Amino acid sequence: MVALLRIALGIVFFWFAALKLVGYNPVYDIVYASFPILADGIGNLFLGGLELAIGVGLLCNIFPKTMHAVLILHLVGTFSVLLTAPQLMYSPHFPMLTLAGEFVVKNLVLAMSGVVVILYHMRHPRLSKGWI
Repeated sequence: MVALLRIALGIVFFWFAALKLVGYNPVYDIVYASFPILADGIGNLFLGGLELAIGVGLLCNIFPKTMHAVLILHLVGTFSVLLTAPQLMYSPHFPMLTLAGEFVVKNLVLAMSGVVVILYHMRHPRLSKGWI
């Protein structure tokens, strides 16, 4: 079951990356509010490339410790928008979330899923080898 969780995370990151790499960034406002340099052009491609590396790494179980560390850091970075752009996250005020706010808060589930998968991998390295 943990392998399915890892694969699901990989699909999500691969999909998010693909959107950015073809020039579509549905979370532009959120990214711009926290890390403006990553919202356009080369920055957007870099972010897409990072997400692609995470997605492929998870799908193929390549460098699992590194991929999960990058995944968690990436998702923790998304939480900064809760502080840097509260007008995007809350309406009319905290704790009422906007759609963008819900998108960011759900990253808590993705981050903790990454923690579950990597902790499982560390406790059961022989069971975690290969594709599944």
